[in-house]
Amino acid sequence: MLSAGAIFSDHMVLQRDKSIPVWGSARPGAGVEVSLDTETVTEAADDTGFWMVHLPPEKAARGLVLTVRSGDEILEFRDVSVGEVWLAGGQSNMELELINSMDGEHAVAGSAHPDIRFYMTPKCAVPGEELRKQEAESGWKVCGPDTSPVMSAVAWYFARHLRSVMDVPVGIICCAWGGTSISCWMSREQLMKTAAGSSYIEEYRALVGDKTDEQYRTEMEEYNREWEVWNARVQEKRKEDPGVSWEILNEVCGLCPWPQPAGNQSPFRPAGLFYTMIQRVRPYSIRGFLYYQGEEDEARYATYDWMMLSLIDEWRSEWGDDQLPFLFVQLPMYIAKADAVQGIDSRHWAMLRDQQMKISRTVANTGLAVLTDCGEFDNIHPLDKETVGFRLALQARSKVYGEEICADAPVKARVDFNDEKAYARFEHTGGFLKVQGDELSGFEIAGKDGVFYPARGYADADTAVLWSEQVSAPAFLRYAWRNYCKVNLFGASGLPAAPFRTDRFSV
Repeated sequence: MLSAGAIFSDHMVLQRDKSIPVWGSARPGAGVEVSLDTETVTEAADDTGFWMVHLPPEKAARGLVLTVRSGDEILEFRDVSVGEVWLAGGQSNMELELINSMDGEHAVAGSAHPDIRFYMTPKCAVPGEELRKQEAESGWKVCGPDTSPVMSAVAWYFARHLRSVMDVPVGIICCAWGGTSISCWMSREQLMKTAAGSSYIEEYRALVGDKTDEQYRTEMEEYNREWEVWNARVQEKRKEDPGVSWEILNEVCGLCPWPQPAGNQSPFRPAGLFYTMIQRVRPYSIRGFLYYQGEEDEARYATYDWMMLSLIDEWRSEWGDDQLPFLFVQLPMYIAKADAVQGIDSRHWAMLRDQQMKISRTVANTGLAVLTDCGEFDNIHPLDKETVGFRLALQARSKVYGEEICADAPVKARVDFNDEKAYARFEHTGGFLKVQGDELSGFEIAGKDGVFYPARGYADADTAVLWSEQVSAPAFLRYAWRNYCKVNLFGASGLPAAPFRTDRFSV
């Protein structure tokens, strides 16, 4: 009868220097005693059998035992560490496994580290017996070649860097699902509070229509057969050429079948995974959140700021801390080859990046990892996750742990114009700007007519000086304002300049 939440297991990492909630089920009204190290706390289960205790804060430690007792029943969780715990959420680029990232086999081979541990939140779209079964089989893993292949690559590199500078155990709660929109990770109640959120629910309801769950399952069986055929082609091509690019894979094997059929049991329905994943691990004590998402919402960029505000607010509320750090990734460069060949660049990704920057500059205790210099042509899942994890770790070291380091990318502070040139002054440069190459790229300049032309220029201290022979009286300036383009402006720390624009045209 006595049980603890699924996230409690051998090898877990508990958050240091914070109250530690522990919860589970017991006989209604029964007393429950929880012990860790020298601390013991007792509480009674409520009328439903639910119990929760809050252990006092602990310093970093290793090799502890967490014991739960109720009457004659005893649970023991061994090899428990106390250190820094982060929840890593989002969609496929957060989910992408270490083995499938750049140099994945080498990274996995060198991943043995007793101080880095992770918990894979079970991926189940609907509550019920299957979810309970997956939770019963789940547990914390110590990183090593036999366990880390399935860990989030971004989270691994984040944890590895954090551990290297802090010398404390680091735990990651992996809670991501590829292809999900931001609406999947909030409650129905939260979504219905805003026009932006409710529109996701209404539009998905229209997609499902009167489709039954049985019809949905039949459609998914057909979809899965199609996906398996496609994936077999991809794997065969990779055997022939392990380094094959996604540009070639897309040409030879065809595009990945997407989207999946809509249905009331789909993991991609709004307000689904919030209940079957996020709420199943809260309020496990954590230092903060890591978040990499937005690709699925690029066409809805106009309301992404409202959605981000809602998500941050609800996740913090679920953990009972309205200041809990939220570190997230600005989308890198991406364009499908088919669009590039036709000269189509919707700039939707640029607009969504702008919304992400807006949130990072207006919401307290957030941090943004800028990836202007990252991304792969025709591959929405760029394989370089080490850069992403490293830049998130820089944000944590600066914004959360208070280190005096240069963690922010250069960001436009102001732009001035004269009759010939634009002068873009940046902050967070680390001392100065530098150009990788012979001449600046990625800037566009326009006169009052709003017609943009590629700009030439150079860097001078913290300022980029830009002009175009085709624009006699510049009035507007853009930088990296495309879904995909090459950029080469960096700060002294090596971080890339963030995209910006001074105009407010539709795209």
